[in-house]
Amino acid sequence: MTEIRVDSEITLRSPGLPDAEQLFELIDSNREHLGRWLPALVSVESIEQERAWLQGRIDDPGDEKPLLILVDGRIVGVIGAHIQEMNDTADLGYWLAEGQQGHGITTRSCAAMVDELLRVQGMNRVVIRAAVDNTRSRAVPERLGFVHEGVERQAVKLPGGYVDMAVYSVLASEWRGAEEMGFVDRSGLPLTFGAPPIMIDANMMLRRPRGEDATELFRLLDDNRDRLDWWSRWSSRMRSIDDAANVIRTSLRGDTDLGSPLFVFESGALVGAVNIEPSPSEQDEATADIRYWIGADWEGRGLMVRACRAAVDAAIPHFRLDEVTIHTGAGNMRARSVAERLGFKMHRVDRGASATEDVIVYLVSASDWAANVPVS
Repeated sequence: MTEIRVDSEITLRSPGLPDAEQLFELIDSNREHLGRWLPALVSVESIEQERAWLQGRIDDPGDEKPLLILVDGRIVGVIGAHIQEMNDTADLGYWLAEGQQGHGITTRSCAAMVDELLRVQGMNRVVIRAAVDNTRSRAVPERLGFVHEGVERQAVKLPGGYVDMAVYSVLASEWRGAEEMGFVDRSGLPLTFGAPPIMIDANMMLRRPRGEDATELFRLLDDNRDRLDWWSRWSSRMRSIDDAANVIRTSLRGDTDLGSPLFVFESGALVGAVNIEPSPSEQDEATADIRYWIGADWEGRGLMVRACRAAVDAAIPHFRLDEVTIHTGAGNMRARSVAERLGFKMHRVDRGASATEDVIVYLVSASDWAANVPVS
């Protein structure tokens, strides 16, 4: 196992002695960030120590299989597996430099590693352990569909005392595959927008539609039909579960007329959707329009503001956007308030653009978004 291609950005590869300086500099500049959960890692105090560790892995790797995580050729972290050949089990661990979180790098890297361990090396079981309070680390196996087996009490001694460890596992018979789940594209093409789910917190996420969502989508639409049919045209065309399934199939084929839809989930329930529709603007700048809806039962909790913020955060770098717009009916005060709370500014009024009313166009530039909008 020397190199694993994850997608157009991420590569995993075995470390070599020439990597010692860059790897040490990464650890040295992240001591405070890494020290809370990985005190042994930050005990490395020189390039010579780092080089000695690398030489040991080269001379006698044993059951430890570390790989460097590279983004566009630059080391940003490490992922590794400890193999128990007698039991066909691998324990997976990882760390990432500060500032690299929130882009799906660890999740995508872990998905590729699980593929390698279960489908190439023939392991039966992969385990991930994370401190109970380390929510970022725990989010990785949860996104990948690992089973939470339980908690090992006071299993690890850290500088602050003993900590409980949450234990997650996946079996070869359960693993759906990194590419099928949308976490890896070995062709080197950029990943489909929203294919790795966009995690907002432990309870809330955005992800691409799946075929099995049709029934839940139709029920949510049907329960909110009076509201949605007034403000939208597409909802009136969805009169059965088969209609919902057809819309999902079309979106999975990448139909550009449907943009890039993301379903919004809260505590496992489908509550709404956000759609990103990229297109060139009149000034030949890359732009995208964002549209959204949410079920009445979930209104008034700020969920759509958070969902749209996460979607825009992800869309601007993914589509290399110069600006983002929101079109909403002049009388749709809830939708307008989302745009205004996100920091969008009223750009123009398209009179008579809708069958029922004028349409307000809000806009934010990518530079203003980066400068003024808080990260979720």
